[in-house]
Amino acid sequence: MTAAVVVILSIGGCSGSQGDDDSAAKPAKDDAVSASPAARESKARERNLQQAKRDLQAAVAPNKLRMQPHRKGFCIVHGTVPTRHVLGKAEFEAIIGRMEKRGWPLVRPVEHSDDETYGKMSLGRLKSGEWEILMGSSAMPPEVREAYAPNEGAIALSVSWNCNAD
Repeated sequence: MTAAVVVILSIGGCSGSQGDDDSAAKPAKDDAVSASPAARESKARERNLQQAKRDLQAAVAPNKLRMQPHRKGFCIVHGTVPTRHVLGKAEFEAIIGRMEKRGWPLVRPVEHSDDETYGKMSLGRLKSGEWEILMGSSAMPPEVREAYAPNEGAIALSVSWNCNAD
């Protein structure tokens, strides 16, 4: 879990524009649905990258979501949300709960850790149709701490989908 959060934070360290064109970021149409019981009951609504970003921003508000720009031909976009302090279990689960209310059910229960070496960390995986979000929170990694000062924590995330590269 630690490696996943640190890798996502490192990759998502660059902030990008939220005004990029997401018309090419639509998943291939398929009848695939999430493993979640809620998602099995009805087909997930159609999504695009801009909608996923809006859902994430609403869930992490008032913190600011920083997304890398979508690169044509790639089916994954990384982002970060600096937080003033390292999120606890209840705070992270509240964010996950807001995502679930916006139609992003959990794939499996949220994982939490609070060990002496790495500190507080949480990891959750949400899915809606062909869209998936991997979201983790932890202390700010040393290699990006200065760039995000005075924030002590961060939420790292990646949005991925099934797309056909041109």
